[in-house]
Amino acid sequence: MASTKRLLKERANIARDPIPYVTFQGDDDEDDGDDKMSDDAATGGDTMNINRWRFVLALDPNHDTLNDPSEIGKAGASPYCNPPPSSTSSSSSMLSSKGVAGAAAGLVASVTRAAKVSKKSSSPEKGGSSSSSSSSSDTTSIRNVAYFAFQLDFPPNYPFKAPMIAVLGTTYHPNIKKTTGEMCDAVLTGEGWGPTLNVRKICMRLRKFLCDPDPDHPLESDIAQVLVEKPEEYAALAYRHAVEFATRGKAEDAMARGKHGLIPSK
Repeated sequence: MASTKRLLKERANIARDPIPYVTFQGDDDEDDGDDKMSDDAATGGDTMNINRWRFVLALDPNHDTLNDPSEIGKAGASPYCNPPPSSTSSSSSMLSSKGVAGAAAGLVASVTRAAKVSKKSSSPEKGGSSSSSSSSSDTTSIRNVAYFAFQLDFPPNYPFKAPMIAVLGTTYHPNIKKTTGEMCDAVLTGEGWGPTLNVRKICMRLRKFLCDPDPDHPLESDIAQVLVEKPEEYAALAYRHAVEFATRGKAEDAMARGKHGLIPSK
């Protein structure tokens, strides 16, 4: 089957040239050596199930320079990575205030960019959240690294048809359905999909999707309303959610559990 050959080739390419901010299920299996790691990456050791990939995406500001922000977003402006003033000590409150204000400003800018587009068309300890130091000139606040688990189910006619994408675990995002993990994105789940897209580009788009929420096409209207009307409140809520739920350990647990019954037949 053409899609199987395509996915096997993509898996081999990613094994040779890993995506820095993505860990596929099976990547950490070191006991059986590199060959088995290459064979089992993404499918969790089930080489018969090449049509289902699971992975954890790390939203880390240190990765912002890997590609253009228009392609992968800017984690440094995401509220998932910026602590609100109440979460830090008094000695660093001014810095963290700058961080959340920057996150809110980044959100407003992201929402504006998303609206225009729609009109035109690190390895921390498992179980805890990690942080990275920003080297930008406007702030030296410590920023969180948030982790999100995803599952891709590829149809037989991939890449001409997009994979079904589920966000695994608990989320706080206007374009992710809390109860099902369904997501809404103009490229990955809408008319923007095309056969030139691949797993690497999907991961890039997912990172941008997390950084740039789109309140104009929400799956959770209450979250979208907070984002539009009270962006600083949204930033604080998103950060608190990330600290509690978007840890590496919880993302890896969600990846291990997965979501069944998603593979499309046609």
